[in-house]
Amino acid sequence: MGIVSIVFLILIPHQVRVPAFDSGAPSPRIIPTFVWIGILVCSLILIVQSLFFKKEDIFVFEIKNELPLLILIAMTCGFAFLIINFGFLTGVIIFFPGMLLYMRERKWLTYVVTVAIGVGVYFLFTKVFYLSLPSVPWFGG
Repeated sequence: MGIVSIVFLILIPHQVRVPAFDSGAPSPRIIPTFVWIGILVCSLILIVQSLFFKKEDIFVFEIKNELPLLILIAMTCGFAFLIINFGFLTGVIIFFPGMLLYMRERKWLTYVVTVAIGVGVYFLFTKVFYLSLPSVPWFGG
Protein backbone atom coordinates (compact mmCIF):
# COMPACT_ATOMS: atom_id res chain seq x y z
CA MET A 1 0.00 0.00 0.00
CA GLY A 2 2.96 2.28 0.54
CA ILE A 3 3.99 1.90 -3.08
CA VAL A 4 0.41 2.33 -4.28
CA SER A 5 0.03 5.50 -2.22
CA ILE A 6 3.26 6.94 -3.63
CA VAL A 7 2.04 6.19 -7.16
CA PHE A 8 -1.29 7.88 -6.49
CA LEU A 9 0.36 10.88 -4.84
CA ILE A 10 2.39 11.28 -8.03
CA LEU A 11 -0.71 10.82 -10.23
CA ILE A 12 -3.07 13.17 -8.36
CA PRO A 13 -1.70 16.41 -9.88
CA HIS A 14 -2.05 14.91 -13.37
CA GLN A 15 -5.52 13.41 -12.83
CA VAL A 16 -7.35 15.97 -10.67
CA ARG A 17 -7.44 19.40 -12.24
CA VAL A 18 -7.52 22.59 -10.22
CA PRO A 19 -10.31 25.02 -11.25
CA ALA A 20 -9.21 27.81 -13.58
CA PHE A 21 -10.66 30.43 -11.24
CA ASP A 22 -9.95 30.88 -7.54
CA SER A 23 -13.19 30.71 -5.60
CA GLY A 24 -11.48 30.48 -2.23
CA ALA A 25 -12.64 26.88 -1.79
CA PRO A 26 -10.16 24.12 -1.05
CA SER A 27 -8.64 22.40 -4.06
CA PRO A 28 -10.30 19.20 -5.29
CA ARG A 29 -6.92 17.54 -4.73
CA ILE A 30 -6.92 18.09 -0.97
CA ILE A 31 -9.01 15.12 0.22
CA PRO A 32 -7.39 12.48 -2.04
CA THR A 33 -3.97 13.82 -1.07
CA PHE A 34 -4.77 13.61 2.66
CA VAL A 35 -6.13 10.08 2.24
CA TRP A 36 -3.08 8.83 0.35
CA ILE A 37 -0.69 10.53 2.78
CA GLY A 38 -2.54 8.81 5.63
CA ILE A 39 -2.27 5.45 3.88
CA LEU A 40 1.45 6.06 3.27
CA VAL A 41 2.04 6.94 6.94
CA CYS A 42 0.12 3.85 8.10
CA SER A 43 2.09 1.70 5.65
CA LEU A 44 5.38 3.04 6.94
CA ILE A 45 4.29 2.41 10.53
CA LEU A 46 3.38 -1.19 9.65
CA ILE A 47 6.70 -1.70 7.87
CA VAL A 48 8.63 -0.40 10.89
CA GLN A 49 6.49 -2.48 13.21
CA SER A 50 7.07 -5.66 11.21
CA LEU A 51 10.83 -5.08 10.96
CA PHE A 52 11.55 -4.16 14.58
CA PHE A 53 8.72 -5.69 16.58
CA LYS A 54 8.46 -9.11 14.98
CA LYS A 55 5.60 -11.20 16.22
CA GLU A 56 4.72 -13.62 13.48
CA ASP A 57 1.34 -15.24 13.36
CA ILE A 58 0.46 -17.66 10.65
CA PHE A 59 -3.01 -17.10 9.26
CA VAL A 60 -4.73 -19.83 7.31
CA PHE A 61 -7.33 -18.86 4.73
CA GLU A 62 -10.36 -21.10 5.09
CA ILE A 63 -13.03 -20.56 2.49
CA LYS A 64 -15.89 -21.62 4.79
CA ASN A 65 -14.99 -18.82 7.21
CA GLU A 66 -14.42 -16.22 4.51
CA LEU A 67 -17.32 -17.08 2.18
CA PRO A 68 -19.90 -14.78 3.84
CA LEU A 69 -17.57 -11.81 3.44
CA LEU A 70 -16.80 -12.73 -0.16
CA ILE A 71 -20.54 -12.89 -0.86
CA LEU A 72 -20.99 -9.42 0.67
CA ILE A 73 -18.17 -8.09 -1.50
CA ALA A 74 -19.83 -9.61 -4.58
CA MET A 75 -23.16 -8.08 -3.55
CA THR A 76 -21.51 -4.67 -3.19
CA CYS A 77 -20.02 -5.04 -6.68
CA GLY A 78 -23.52 -5.88 -7.87
CA PHE A 79 -24.75 -2.68 -6.21
CA ALA A 80 -22.19 -0.71 -8.20
CA PHE A 81 -23.37 -2.46 -11.38
CA LEU A 82 -26.99 -1.61 -10.57
CA ILE A 83 -26.18 2.04 -9.90
CA ILE A 84 -24.23 2.44 -13.14
CA ASN A 85 -26.71 0.64 -15.37
CA PHE A 86 -30.09 1.22 -13.74
CA GLY A 87 -29.68 4.29 -11.53
CA PHE A 88 -29.10 4.98 -7.87
CA LEU A 89 -32.72 4.53 -6.76
CA THR A 90 -33.02 1.15 -8.47
CA GLY A 91 -29.77 0.05 -6.86
CA VAL A 92 -30.95 1.14 -3.42
CA ILE A 93 -34.35 -0.52 -3.77
CA ILE A 94 -32.78 -3.84 -4.85
CA PHE A 95 -29.46 -3.89 -2.95
CA PHE A 96 -30.43 -2.80 0.57
CA PRO A 97 -33.31 -5.27 1.03
CA GLY A 98 -31.14 -7.97 -0.60
CA MET A 99 -28.36 -7.24 1.87
CA LEU A 100 -30.78 -7.34 4.79
CA LEU A 101 -32.25 -10.63 3.54
CA TYR A 102 -28.76 -12.09 3.30
CA MET A 103 -28.08 -10.95 6.86
CA ARG A 104 -31.35 -12.67 7.89
CA GLU A 105 -33.01 -9.51 9.19
CA ARG A 106 -36.60 -10.26 10.19
CA LYS A 107 -38.00 -6.86 11.15
CA TRP A 108 -39.91 -5.36 8.25
CA LEU A 109 -39.44 -1.85 9.66
CA THR A 110 -35.68 -2.18 9.15
CA TYR A 111 -36.28 -2.78 5.43
CA VAL A 112 -38.57 0.23 5.15
CA VAL A 113 -36.25 2.56 7.06
CA THR A 114 -33.17 1.44 5.13
CA VAL A 115 -34.78 1.99 1.73
CA ALA A 116 -36.29 5.29 2.92
CA ILE A 117 -32.86 6.53 4.00
CA GLY A 118 -31.40 5.53 0.62
CA VAL A 119 -34.18 7.35 -1.23
CA GLY A 120 -33.75 10.32 1.12
CA VAL A 121 -30.02 10.45 0.34
CA TYR A 122 -30.85 10.45 -3.37
CA PHE A 123 -33.22 13.39 -3.05
CA LEU A 124 -30.88 15.22 -0.65
CA PHE A 125 -28.05 15.06 -3.17
CA THR A 126 -30.15 15.81 -6.25
CA LYS A 127 -32.60 18.42 -4.91
CA VAL A 128 -30.71 20.11 -2.07
CA PHE A 129 -27.04 19.81 -3.04
CA TYR A 130 -27.80 19.87 -6.80
CA LEU A 131 -25.41 16.98 -7.43
CA SER A 132 -26.29 14.46 -10.06
CA LEU A 133 -26.51 10.82 -9.14
CA PRO A 134 -27.20 8.13 -11.72
CA SER A 135 -30.95 8.18 -12.29
CA VAL A 136 -33.36 5.63 -13.68
CA PRO A 137 -32.90 5.64 -17.46
CA TRP A 138 -36.62 5.27 -18.19
CA PHE A 139 -37.47 8.29 -15.99
CA GLY A 140 -35.75 10.66 -18.37
CA GLY A 141 -32.35 10.47 -16.63
